[in-house]
Amino acid sequence: MEAAGPGKTLPSKVELLTFQARWMRPAGISAILGALIIAISLPIQPSVSGDNDADRLTKFHDNSTGLVVGQGILIGIGLLLFIPLLYVLIRSVVGRTERVRRGMVSLAFVGPILFSVSGLLVALGLDDAAGNFVEQAPAKERQARDQAVAAQAAAPKRAAGPSKQAGGGTSTAPLATPNSPTTTSGSTTTGTTTAPLSPDQAVSKARDDLANDVIDDSSLLRVGSFVRFIGLIAFVFAMIYIPLWCMRTGLLTRFWAVLGIALGVSIVLVPVGIFGLVLWFAVIGLMLARWWPVSLPPAWDAAEAIPWPRPGEDIGPPLEERGGPGTVEGSGREVSEEPPAENGGGRESAQPPETQGQRRKKRKRRK
Repeated sequence: MEAAGPGKTLPSKVELLTFQARWMRPAGISAILGALIIAISLPIQPSVSGDNDADRLTKFHDNSTGLVVGQGILIGIGLLLFIPLLYVLIRSVVGRTERVRRGMVSLAFVGPILFSVSGLLVALGLDDAAGNFVEQAPAKERQARDQAVAAQAAAPKRAAGPSKQAGGGTSTAPLATPNSPTTTSGSTTTGTTTAPLSPDQAVSKARDDLANDVIDDSSLLRVGSFVRFIGLIAFVFAMIYIPLWCMRTGLLTRFWAVLGIALGVSIVLVPVGIFGLVLWFAVIGLMLARWWPVSLPPAWDAAEAIPWPRPGEDIGPPLEERGGPGTVEGSGREVSEEPPAENGGGRESAQPPETQGQRRKKRKRRK
């Protein structure tokens, strides 16, 4: 079945129903499997909690297998398994309306593929950076500790007071001003007092600097971050465009379409938004597999677009269904109780009949 586009007509209902019968259930099962695989990957992934990048890189190195397999491979496979569901949805849309261009079908592929590839690149980049960090950290820590000890030992000598000059006079070392703090190796200056770093502080600072350096020097992380940005934008756009047109053609109810759009946008704003989106794919997969307790919208079996009415637009069943024996036609407006004037004369006949609101006011006055 070819998607409709400029200069092309919509496929026949037989072709559309044949396509749906062939691909709906496999696409639904694929989405369900993708959600299960992502759920399985969660306990495998290493924790990203930590006070700083140095602690996180250490945890990544201790669980490098979980990092690459859980975060890089399993989540990537789960995202790829969502492609058939998105493909069936967008192809079913373009089979019902000519307003969606054929090229929009690619939205089902671009975002998930780039997003899954970026996840693997980022995981490999983090594993490489963690390995470099753990390898270089001991030497950096020893160097920072030695410098801090030397700075602490030299601090009393620098503060020993005035020193004699060659001419027999004395000179006083200039004091640092509050506006010009300085930092030396293994020491910090605040105001007029120079306080050397303790060995533990120097080691912590050296670890943080090393972690930043190995992350910045990782080419895999840079490429993976760029690919993830492009894939994220494409994936979010697909999660806005596809559910929106599914709602407009009647393939998804307003609730599930709006929920899919909101969850798609949430993965940009909230890091854990991806988990809500995974549940959405699982539910829509159950619907396409026809395992959901509620039946699919009628647009699927009708093989045509049946847009959902907007709030306040529900006018009831069609006219031919409302007609039939015993049907009384009329406006339903209350008729004035006053009989029409006879012979076309009389002053009273010229007065307009009372409205329903006026009659109600009179009844209230009588009571």
